[in-house]
Amino acid sequence: MTELSPSRRAGPGARLRALPAQAQDTLLVLVVAAMSVAPLLAYLPAWTGAFSLALLLWRAVLAWRSRPLPSRGLLAALLALAVAAVALRFHSLLGRDPGVSLVCMLLALKLLEVRRRRDAYVVFYLGLFCVFAQFLYLQSALAAAWMLACTLGWLTALIDANLPGRRPSLAGRLGLGLRLIGLGLPVMAALFLLFPRLSGPLWSLPDDARARTGLASDMAPGAIARLARDDSVAFNVRFDGKRPPQRAMYWRGPVLGAFDGRRWSALPPSPPNESAPRPGLRDLGAAVRYTVTLQPTQRDFAFALEAPASAPDLSGQPGTRLRLLPDLELRSDHALKQVTRYTVTSWLRHAWGEQEPAARLRAYTRLPAGRDPRTVALGRELARRDAAGGGPRAVAEAALRMFREQPFRYSLHPGAYEGANAIDQFLFERRVGFCEHYAEAFVVLMRAAGIPARVVTGYQGGSENPLDGLWVVRQSDAHAWAEYWVAGSGWVRADPTAMVDPARIERSGQTLEASEPLFGLSLMAPRGASALRWLRDLGDAVDQSWNDWVLDYGQTRQRRLLHELGLGSTDPARLVGDAALSLGLLLALGGAWLLWRGRARHDPWQRAYALLCTRLRRAGVDARPARAPAQLARELGHDPRLQAVRTLLLDLDRARYAAAGADARALRRLWWRAAQVPVPRRVAPAVRDPGDTAHRRSS
Repeated sequence: MTELSPSRRAGPGARLRALPAQAQDTLLVLVVAAMSVAPLLAYLPAWTGAFSLALLLWRAVLAWRSRPLPSRGLLAALLALAVAAVALRFHSLLGRDPGVSLVCMLLALKLLEVRRRRDAYVVFYLGLFCVFAQFLYLQSALAAAWMLACTLGWLTALIDANLPGRRPSLAGRLGLGLRLIGLGLPVMAALFLLFPRLSGPLWSLPDDARARTGLASDMAPGAIARLARDDSVAFNVRFDGKRPPQRAMYWRGPVLGAFDGRRWSALPPSPPNESAPRPGLRDLGAAVRYTVTLQPTQRDFAFALEAPASAPDLSGQPGTRLRLLPDLELRSDHALKQVTRYTVTSWLRHAWGEQEPAARLRAYTRLPAGRDPRTVALGRELARRDAAGGGPRAVAEAALRMFREQPFRYSLHPGAYEGANAIDQFLFERRVGFCEHYAEAFVVLMRAAGIPARVVTGYQGGSENPLDGLWVVRQSDAHAWAEYWVAGSGWVRADPTAMVDPARIERSGQTLEASEPLFGLSLMAPRGASALRWLRDLGDAVDQSWNDWVLDYGQTRQRRLLHELGLGSTDPARLVGDAALSLGLLLALGGAWLLWRGRARHDPWQRAYALLCTRLRRAGVDARPARAPAQLARELGHDPRLQAVRTLLLDLDRARYAAAGADARALRRLWWRAAQVPVPRRVAPAVRDPGDTAHRRSS
């Protein structure tokens, strides 16, 4: 068997250290480039990521094997291919997605032709642009931390390019990059806090930004079950006082009244000439006031506890307005593509819709013809059997009692219900479903009984973050329930899911989390699951603080902060002047710190020896710091009063000329001894050592 050479037997780490310095620097730049491009790949076409990563891998192989770079002709052909692909895919080279796609591929291509320092600088500029481009898609605190790490990597690579004659360690270069970032952070913070906000928050998303859509404006069976597996935050809530019980937390979203046999959607708005009166909301109990921080949804609706008293004010976000519709929906004039904060007052006990227009009520009783005949027959039977005893409430109670007493089961994985009789399959055959199955079955039963009914979607419950006390509502808390209309009382909420699984309403998503492999937590030990939940709560708390002080830092928050700092004026010219003054002060402080850091530094050994020589000169001894400590000890003679001084001088001599040297602690002890050693007021001149005299004469 042929024996491998030492270089082949060595591990990857040894082979990496054996590479030339230029190859090591190239691999560092490639790692940072991959870090800068990776977050963008989820938002760009798959071929863009494959093209960029393949080029980066190709460049890494060339650096690892010390192979020459490809020809310029091949690179020109690859560049033409990249530009043509972007143009064909987006029909333009301008815009966010085509521009970022092109920059990612240009960065990978440029790394294949770095031959001069000027080419390296172009790579650095393209890399930092990729870092900045991440803000066009991601604005969370975790994304900002990742961008900061990428910026540190590019600064380290830039330091390498400007230190060609020196080879400091990687830790030393990273430390220098961290110091540079630390010097820039105070300036950045001052400009961020004091720069005038002329409109909304500084970090607002562009119009075509992508956001997590969450709940949709319509509903089909299985849609909310899929959403219930998403553990991301839908919105956070801060209550002004005691929060209501969890079973009362129905966060109202879209109201769905049109049914085509498969999908539920909103009814068209009432015609403007409809003259029937619509009474306002009647409160029947104490109000709850709270502030919602809604994540970007790409939808035009917001959420509030049933029932909001009025539309919230969004004066802190110019260009955005929420309206309260007659069915108690909160709707915006446009899709909500950035973090939206609003304060609402809701009445948990209320009555409304008592005089709903007749035409509107008829629309809430329509069912598609020829579908689910057994469900329709059951609804009519409930109406014949129970209407005389109590009207719509009795019919609703009978339907809810059926869900409670018969063997229905609540599950995230009920399987698909297909065909024209899907609700019949659910009610009479399989009896396994999620909240949307129960809500739509209840509404169809009520409509078959001639009672106006509709589906309401939103969220139910939530959980408290123990780290910051905020109430967190996640996508996994998505829920669907029903409303039916009673003459003299208006719309009444009914939740058939609570009949099948009451714990779902009492403790939100914890029941699902324990019974099914939701989020993967049920596969872990209780301690591991608790650790994951703690990490999740920590991330939520950090994100909320980030939303409060960075993403949502607009005119209102800036005005409040300046008022707390004693700067009541928010005039833009005054703010620009304050920002310039703060910037100048920070630069002056930074310059003073650099001067202090660059001051002349003395050797601690020399300080200790100079202190001792000064004390000896005051006693009449010819002690000059230029003389060796051992020579000075011999010249002091054998005066017993100077024994401690002679011992200290010999210790200083050993500390100075020892092979390993003395550590900082030992040098501090020597300085302390030099300050404390007893020296007589007057010392008689000692007889010089003859050997020392002969030695000086011979020299």
